[in-house]
Amino acid sequence: MLSLDHLPDTWRTRRACALAVTAVTTLSVFTWLALTTSAGTGLAPYDQGVTTRAVDERHPALTIVMQVFTVLGSTVGLTVLTAICASLLLMRGHRVRALVLTVTMLGSSLLTVVLKEVFGRARPSTDTLLGFPASTTSFPSGHSFNTAVFAGLLAGMVLMTTAASLYRALAIMAAAGATLLVGVSRVYLGYHWMTDVLAGWSLGLAWLCLVTLALLWLQGRRRPV
Repeated sequence: MLSLDHLPDTWRTRRACALAVTAVTTLSVFTWLALTTSAGTGLAPYDQGVTTRAVDERHPALTIVMQVFTVLGSTVGLTVLTAICASLLLMRGHRVRALVLTVTMLGSSLLTVVLKEVFGRARPSTDTLLGFPASTTSFPSGHSFNTAVFAGLLAGMVLMTTAASLYRALAIMAAAGATLLVGVSRVYLGYHWMTDVLAGWSLGLAWLCLVTLALLWLQGRRRPV
């Protein structure tokens, strides 16, 4: 994901186009969710029903699983995981990858804070909350957004490191599974509306695409003409 100099120019161009299209599409989805949730239209009318169904499906064992994933996707959890992964990358001599991981996660964390202040959406009622009340607003889900970025980055590094189909498939499934479970846990535990999570996922994919596009552009500038 971070060393694309060996790729043909045509492949790099196609990859850049695909990334740009995906970024525009996912940003459009995020914008639509932001506008419709603010107006109470779109998918917003279904939020309460989804939350009610999640509460009805609660089970002690499932609650423990959801709590584990929500901790992993928290600011503290992702900070620790980022520090561990960046340290391991540095130990293996992958300084650029460690830097990209750290900077990208810092950027997504800051963006989360800004967007929550901009939209200021109220969270679900604390009557159904399993845990301590959150001090921030609801839209978008920071857990969903930042987990998608973190898991996506690591999966991308695996994809660019190995050609083994098994490892590549496992990386994709692990990233998708972790992102899905963290997002679901936020609704299950009563911290977020469904649309908050969908917005976090769409923004996470958009952020990953934009970061990769920036890397392609920087590597292209370093190549001899």
